[in-house]
Amino acid sequence: MTFNRSGLGNLYKRESDPNVKERLLLVLKVEVDGKIPAHVAEELHRSRTWASDWLARVIKKESTD
Repeated sequence: MTFNRSGLGNLYKRESDPNVKERLLLVLKVEVDGKIPAHVAEELHRSRTWASDWLARVIKKESTD
């Protein structure tokens, strides 16, 4: 799985579950825009632990694909 703006952006726009949209936005901002996970977590009013846990899941999933 490769992360690109158009692919993640399309997924984000089509998603109806707000929790999934929030996680997609996290991945989009960190992996595509190159933002620091702690800063994105703050923007989303989430903890750094939440952000790092979700990013670890995404990276793990990416490595198994």
